[in-house]
Amino acid sequence: MHCSFPILLVLALVGYSYGATKTKCQVVQALRNQNVPDSDLRDWLCLVKHESNYRYDVVGTNSNGSKDYGIFQMNSNYFCGRPSGTSSSTCWRVNTYGCADSCTSFTNSDISNDANCAVRVKNCGGFGKWYGWRNHCSNVQGSEYDYSTC
Repeated sequence: MHCSFPILLVLALVGYSYGATKTKCQVVQALRNQNVPDSDLRDWLCLVKHESNYRYDVVGTNSNGSKDYGIFQMNSNYFCGRPSGTSSSTCWRVNTYGCADSCTSFTNSDISNDANCAVRVKNCGGFGKWYGWRNHCSNVQGSEYDYSTC
């Protein structure tokens, strides 16, 4: 009985560490629901890998005091939690007011609103708004980002 407790604890922790993740295909489906072309999916998968490692509950703190939320790491200074946030796709509105989402809404298991906001941000300024993409994904290749089975 003494030996089984540590094993159960390890199994519980392993289950917890993977519990707040999405699969590659779940991310692809959320992006396809936002009419993302397949030609962009490798970039999106690389971005998600390097921003959140497919975890939707991640909150990162930046040196300027802002925070990044969710699977796409949406920044609190620009894209979420803004009182004048917009649901528009008009770029000046998105770039000025951000999305009409609370930041914490990007940390739940429903990533549809995350994908909606992230796609509008990308469409209004490219992938370069994300450091994870800038630093790791400008020339995405390799099987890690293959989505052909999704």
